[in-house]
Amino acid sequence: MNTTTTESLTLQEQGQQLSVLGAFANSEQFQMAKQAAEMLASSSMVPTTYQNNPGSCFIALNTALRLRMDPLMIMQNLYVVQNRPSWSGQFAIALVNICPKFSATWFEYRNEEDFQKGVRMCAQLKTGQNVYGTWITPEMVKAEGWGKKWQTMPEQMYKYRAAAFFARTECPEALLGLSVEGEAEDMAGKSQPDIKPPLFKSREMPKGDVVEAEKVADSPRQLGDAEVPGKGDVEVPPPHIRLMEALSCTEEELNAVFKEASGGKVDSWKRLSPTKLEDCLGNLGEMQAVLARIQAQ
Repeated sequence: MNTTTTESLTLQEQGQQLSVLGAFANSEQFQMAKQAAEMLASSSMVPTTYQNNPGSCFIALNTALRLRMDPLMIMQNLYVVQNRPSWSGQFAIALVNICPKFSATWFEYRNEEDFQKGVRMCAQLKTGQNVYGTWITPEMVKAEGWGKKWQTMPEQMYKYRAAAFFARTECPEALLGLSVEGEAEDMAGKSQPDIKPPLFKSREMPKGDVVEAEKVADSPRQLGDAEVPGKGDVEVPPPHIRLMEALSCTEEELNAVFKEASGGKVDSWKRLSPTKLEDCLGNLGEMQAVLARIQAQ
């Protein structure tokens, strides 16, 4: 292998690591992002939330690095509600539109003359197959008790929520695990699932935590798996979907992470109980490092 080829592979590996870990890829990248965050925080051209706030600027920069986008554009479309960062609705739709999985995306209405009969997002895969999101209906809006924006700007909210639901099932890596405009407000004050301690304290996994894939598929949905208790239940994506969102990876890559971290004992997320999958959300750092090694191979 010649020098040029070796250098190209090294650059490719660095790019893959940067897309996963962002500012945390290495100490040099971290220091550069820190300096840039301090500079942006002193600017009057960034949104008010980020002015004199280098910590928030750093987080926005890290997100920009992972998405390989302009930091100012990220700042203009990332805001915080109840300590939960959220994408603006239009930016979430844009992230789905540019997802490399799809050749086309569109919104579908149950009734072209009345959008409130139901809206869902659809896309065509590059293979030519169409995929469809969840219908957002007035019955769902009422049952979930979603907020006042649904009264003042209903058509926008129907599309924003349709895009959010679609992304979480068809391209979870696009949102990086973040909420979409309106979701944090709708969830504010409602019970949240309890996130358990980290799983990856060692490569050893107790036998009781490994379950048959068929049992997971056939078993009733668990508390942390999809629903949150309380009046006006909030739909929460299953833990493996939230893991893919947080790691910005595909299902195949997630399975590879589990296989590598367990020394080959667990080759699929389906082999873990919902509780153990929840545990993983508490220790994403080690999982990100394992994923970076896998993607660099």
